Amino acid sequence: MAGSERSSNLREEFVLRAFVSIVPGIIALIISIVLFGDESGYSLGLRWVLLVLSIPAIVYGVWQLTAMRKVTSYSLECPFCKAKNNFTAKPEHDVRCEKCNRDIPIVDGRTLRVFEVRCGFCSALNWYSEKSTGLICEECDREIPISVSDDREASPAMHAYARHDDTERYNLVLLDPGPKREEIIAVLQKMLALNRNQVKEIMDDVPMTLLHGVPKKKAELMSSEIAACGGRSEASPAT
Repeated sequence: MAGSERSSNLREEFVLRAFVSIVPGIIALIISIVLFGDESGYSLGLRWVLLVLSIPAIVYGVWQLTAMRKVTSYSLECPFCKAKNNFTAKPEHDVRCEKCNRDIPIVDGRTLRVFEVRCGFCSALNWYSEKSTGLICEECDREIPISVSDDREASPAMHAYARHDDTERYNLVLLDPGPKREEIIAVLQKMLALNRNQVKEIMDDVPMTLLHGVPKKKAELMSSEIAACGGRSEASPAT
């Protein structure tokens, strides 16, 4: 892909080439200098071989370091996590973000806008772009079919799976206090800010509405606390 090579990776390659060239070159040069004190035929031949090999190796390593400093860098912001990704040139096609490991959607060098949607199964936050034709939830791996029209509005298919906040008001009704009376009394005292006798009167007169016109999330939370004590309750839309 044009321009999709990361500048950091290219610089690392240049540094590695320089290292594997300069270090052996310097070692060979040092050995050849040490051998200058030995005038035997074998040492003389080895000295010149090492000298001939060391100089080009060192020159090549220095050239690699010079090339590393000339590597260009184009910074691309990930639309998902806002992390900066640096490439040798402007990418023309999708590239992967180093931080969040998602594919950055790119068309003809243009980074596409991404949209958020919550999974209708597990409520996890997911993202999609105008290129997306399907979406797999990152948490529960269920499929969220989506489609984006020209006006950037999600299709009915997406709305069938996406979770939307419920703005209605609910009533919480106690149906059965259950067998753990002391535990349920403590929970209801805290929930309703009532004394012990008032809570016992409510428990003796079920079904009884405990909360009126509260958000669904609060009604569900209170209901779960009652269920944890063995009681039964119901959250229904307020009329």
